[in-house]
Amino acid sequence: MSTQQYLIDASTRHQVFLQRYGGSESKKALAYLDRLRRNINARISQEPTIFRLNRLKALLDDINAMTAALMKDMSLAISRGAQELAISEAAFSAKLYNKASTTDFILPPDAALISGVEAAPMAAPLGKKAITIDEALSQFSRNKGAQIAQTISDSIVLGDTTPEISKKVHDIISTVQRNQVDALVRTITNHSSSVARQMVYDDNAELLEGYQWVSTLDGRTTLICGGRDGKVFQKGGPMPPAHWNCRSTTIPKVKDAFNIGSKLKGTRASKGATGGKQVSGRLTYGGWLKKQPVEFVDEALGVERSRLFRSGKISIDKFTDPTGRVYTLEQLDSMNVFALQES
Repeated sequence: MSTQQYLIDASTRHQVFLQRYGGSESKKALAYLDRLRRNINARISQEPTIFRLNRLKALLDDINAMTAALMKDMSLAISRGAQELAISEAAFSAKLYNKASTTDFILPPDAALISGVEAAPMAAPLGKKAITIDEALSQFSRNKGAQIAQTISDSIVLGDTTPEISKKVHDIISTVQRNQVDALVRTITNHSSSVARQMVYDDNAELLEGYQWVSTLDGRTTLICGGRDGKVFQKGGPMPPAHWNCRSTTIPKVKDAFNIGSKLKGTRASKGATGGKQVSGRLTYGGWLKKQPVEFVDEALGVERSRLFRSGKISIDKFTDPTGRVYTLEQLDSMNVFALQES
């Protein structure tokens, strides 16, 4: 068993635990939202059932103040958690890589890891500027506070009673904002872990030939992550998270001189049409997906992309451009025409 296969096995298993950790951190953040919802509705209930418009400014001032305070507490808790996770992930990574090589990996200082995770921009929706954790949290707090205030203002203009206003606030915080907080925290979790690994790679560059992208083998994996699976990148290349809620990870490509190879054991976890099982560590996402039933591939890629992929005309990494933007079906058809002409 090669060093790379062993590292893929250990890293994918660790990624499962990391996702569970992200879920627990999300629950902590959601507790702040629940407290905010209760506080806002308690404040609204102090008003008469038939709300008077001249009370709007006083109500919004109070709600904006409690929203800002609780969002600040939530943001600080998430930020501290990200810093602690980066330190923990770097330590885990160094121990894992030490086991897979003939030399010891250097561990970045805690202060450097904290600075690194604070400064590094994380994944952003295509077309938008990548921002740091603090910027993302500030943006979230500002936007969600404005959303709550706007919901209350609109309800009052419509003549809603205070119980009706409370229900609308309850609904928006308990559904939309909860889902958004969950996605934000999980993305920050993977970002912090990824930054820590990148810093370990940078501090041990002389031992490495680059780093390898490792995606999750299941039907939820996006085209961008599926296309990058197994690819080796150099410093400055893409790092997870590639998008919000990204579950991909990376492993170092250890130079042969430091590779202990056959002494290691390992496979790779997957979850296909028949459920979870271990597969060869050499199998990439594209190779694994080809072994799945048509219905599974259709659901993962969409019917038309599935047809192109299964026909062998387009490999999984060709569904996205170098920046990770997914090509439209029309663009793919155009590229096929040029490919046929060249052949």
